[in-house]
Amino acid sequence: MFLQGQKVGKYEILRSLGSGGFGSVYLAKDTWLDIKVAIKVPHKQSAELYKLLKEPRLQAVLNHPNIVRMLAAEKEKNVFFMVMEYIKGPTLEKVLEKERILGLEQALDMVKQIAYGIDHAHKNKIIHRDLRPSNIIVSEEGTAKDHGFRTSAWLNSVPYASTRIGSPPYMAPEQFLGKAGYASDLYSLGCMFYEMIIGRPPIFDPDPFKILERAQQGKVTPPRIRNSRIPKEVDGIIMRALASKIEDRYQTASEIIRDLSLYKGKTPKTSEIDDIMLRIKAREQKTAALCWNCRRPLPMKSRSCPHCGETS
Repeated sequence: MFLQGQKVGKYEILRSLGSGGFGSVYLAKDTWLDIKVAIKVPHKQSAELYKLLKEPRLQAVLNHPNIVRMLAAEKEKNVFFMVMEYIKGPTLEKVLEKERILGLEQALDMVKQIAYGIDHAHKNKIIHRDLRPSNIIVSEEGTAKDHGFRTSAWLNSVPYASTRIGSPPYMAPEQFLGKAGYASDLYSLGCMFYEMIIGRPPIFDPDPFKILERAQQGKVTPPRIRNSRIPKEVDGIIMRALASKIEDRYQTASEIIRDLSLYKGKTPKTSEIDDIMLRIKAREQKTAALCWNCRRPLPMKSRSCPHCGETS
């Protein structure tokens, strides 16, 4: 859609970074600020503006070291695009294609970083629904950055997101049935952890219905059986994350962070930015939930916005 050297508003297109089912991503230069940015252009430009704005509005709420920052949403010459923080480095998927498996220390660090990002999103009432290696960028400094919030949703006053969406090898059983909740993201994280140390997701089949059937029955081979060198504590963390029943699974990402830290012999701590945000929230008065679309206050316990009519 954009060409190398093309000027789009204040952005100069440097080169293409890739293209997928949703859209194309370009490396660009913000000529005003003199910084490199990533520009994401959805293939589907015919959608109404409020629908196109759902992803950037949602991601703009998040401010965390393990989540790619949304900088702006623009429309130039009838082309809608998002401007995001540019992270130089491969996706976790590319890392795994090259290395096949990660060393245990590296995998533990990667999982903990991703968990911190998930925890931040959940505290902002956002469910991810598409946690997978291709949505994690690993910077040159080794920082894991989540950039895949296209299918994410707000959970303001509902227990789960009803749309059936996600990547089958990383989906929790309830997610296949249109009942994805916060614990569904933790199942996905367990799938990624499993893949990092074994070399493949816990359940892999070209038929998504077979994946669902095995996931519902809890037919997951413990990683320690596939590789006896994996510590039993790590095996236990992964298998709890992959529990078929939600009540048997981790309920929060902070619980996973805690168990990973205890295994490493360290006291789990919130990241610096989470600590700051918690102290700020402690000083603020509670406010009503906001509509994901128009950002106006919702009536208490209401799912429908009286201002724009959108349903959360």
